[in-house]
Amino acid sequence: MTTHDLRHPHGAGHDEVSLLDWLHTVADQHLPEALHDVAVPVAWVGRTSTDDAQDPTLSLPRQLDNARKALPPGFVIVAKFYDVESGRTMVEHRGTGHAHEQFDIPIPRDGSIADLLAEARRPDRRFVAVVCESIERIARVTYFSTKIEYELEQAGVALLAADEGIDVTAIPSLNDGSAPFRRATPTLTRRVKQAIAEWYVLNMLELSWGGLKAHTGQGYNIGKPPYGYAAERLRHPVKAKAHEGKTKHRLVPDPIRGPVVTQIFLWRAVHRLGYDEIATRLNLDPDRYPPPDPILGEGRRRVGAWTGSSIREILDNPKHTGYMVWNRRKRGHRARGVKGRVNPPTAWVWSARPTHESLVTREVFTAASTIGRFRQGSRAGSESNPHPRTRRTYLLRSYVRCDLCGHRANGETTKGHTYYRCSPNPKNHGHLPWFPGHPRAAMVAEEQLTEPLARFFTERIFGLGRRHYLAAVTADIQQTARSASAARQAELTAAIGELARRQENLIKELERLEPSGDPDVDDAWRRGIQARFAATVTELRQKRQLLAEVERTARATTPAEVGLLDQLPQGSIDLRRLPDDQQREIYDAFHLELRYNSVRRDLTIRVTLAADTAQIVAAAVASTPAGPQRTKEQRPGACAPNPNPVRDVCGAPNASLREPVLRVAGDPLPGCLARSRGTGGVR
Repeated sequence: MTTHDLRHPHGAGHDEVSLLDWLHTVADQHLPEALHDVAVPVAWVGRTSTDDAQDPTLSLPRQLDNARKALPPGFVIVAKFYDVESGRTMVEHRGTGHAHEQFDIPIPRDGSIADLLAEARRPDRRFVAVVCESIERIARVTYFSTKIEYELEQAGVALLAADEGIDVTAIPSLNDGSAPFRRATPTLTRRVKQAIAEWYVLNMLELSWGGLKAHTGQGYNIGKPPYGYAAERLRHPVKAKAHEGKTKHRLVPDPIRGPVVTQIFLWRAVHRLGYDEIATRLNLDPDRYPPPDPILGEGRRRVGAWTGSSIREILDNPKHTGYMVWNRRKRGHRARGVKGRVNPPTAWVWSARPTHESLVTREVFTAASTIGRFRQGSRAGSESNPHPRTRRTYLLRSYVRCDLCGHRANGETTKGHTYYRCSPNPKNHGHLPWFPGHPRAAMVAEEQLTEPLARFFTERIFGLGRRHYLAAVTADIQQTARSASAARQAELTAAIGELARRQENLIKELERLEPSGDPDVDDAWRRGIQARFAATVTELRQKRQLLAEVERTARATTPAEVGLLDQLPQGSIDLRRLPDDQQREIYDAFHLELRYNSVRRDLTIRVTLAADTAQIVAAAVASTPAGPQRTKEQRPGACAPNPNPVRDVCGAPNASLREPVLRVAGDPLPGCLARSRGTGGVR
């Protein structure tokens, strides 16, 4: 049926009202006087991308003209809906923008696509169909465009596309029943076009991603230069963009702000200061440490002072290491339902080599980023807690940990004596494997910690025999590591040989297979051998990967650089003679960690020193007054008399060798280890 078939002469025997007559009646009720001769009223919908990608004043009139030319005779556009927004905007956020108000678009606007959908659901709508230039103008995401098409279809309104050809039978109200209004081939064509529209966007994003990776690898910065750097603007390599005044820029150190970044990292990595404490120190001299200027915009303002968040932003920015890094953050798009977030470090895109002058080494950056887990729940410095009920402070606060559970011990005073206590909560930790063997309250007296700690620093850090201690334990640790590695390699090699032998036996068994006369039995036999062979191949591959990892670890193990100790002062220094704040400053510089095992009643003392921070630690120690000289010269390895039996082992746990707090060029210096076994102090 065509539009010409709809008109029937009014006469005897023809009392029914034709569909076209009804459409005329509806159109006459809702259209201006100039449109009273309309046959089929339709609405037009258009969309252009954001204002920085297209020119809406040119694109929208072209879309309207193409749609009008594709309409059959008798069809007229009675309403015009359009938006200036991304084709990936979620349906519920469509039409909420105001970008179209920035342009002088020569098309009267009846509303957005949201207004179109709302009117389509009304019984008094002005149109029976909606036409667009192409289906990609509805949305660039297949799901969104099909959802809009479905909503219009449920309302009895057909969605037509000019580039697909206008089929009158696709309009439900004009279909005479000779064919379904939804047909297979046009639907398939539209779905293909919708998929191509989405592919086009994804392909462009993929190509843009590759371009930004190459841009990062070449050392060009994206966005505002981070604090500590200035932008060195370079002529754009594309002549057309250069004529437009566009440039690229690299990072060069700011002579004033660059040293501030270095100082911030040293305070964080060496002294383990918190964000707020670093900000407080910087705000004491704003001329020497000028505060950063934010990127002004919605919700952002210039504070004019250092804050904890600005310190964190500097410490989290890997560009200070000299490498160019991109994709640290995912930009949020509310209209697309995408929330802004910080991407995990595994998703960051690093340049293959340094592209600009570094303000800190990559090792110091890594060290500063791990301080948070040591400081979590503990403030820096020796000042009292600001809580009004605070009566005193504890010298070893934040350094003492329970060796059984790994939690930080809390200081408490009982009958004038200071203890450090670990009392895990059964509700929070009762399900953990270490909980049954953990005392209800593991306590150790402060005196049992400070005496071996002072002796540890006097003999093994500042003493004359410190090199002897470290050299001896380094040899023992390396010999132990080599023996363990050799044993593991031998075990894996034997397992690989056994698996290879099994493979060969399975092949021989398959070769010797004689038909049994039953095809099902023979086929099941072959499948069983194949399954066992596949399992053997998988296990063999895993064993070879483990062997390669063990061999790689053995080759990567490097001896500790004993010579780093020579950068520290040497003499008889008793740290107990220093004020608490100076003691804590030295402990922080050495990244002190005390682990007390209440079951074995031993103490593990761990300090860390690396080439990056050895001179800084030495300066911190040299700034404190030395304690009294010992009256008796002790030989290397000897310990002062102590009522509790002491067994000293100069060394560090394997974890310190593999993952030191500060590592430089694979030459970490592990701290020394002292275990002190006492007879009391646990309740």
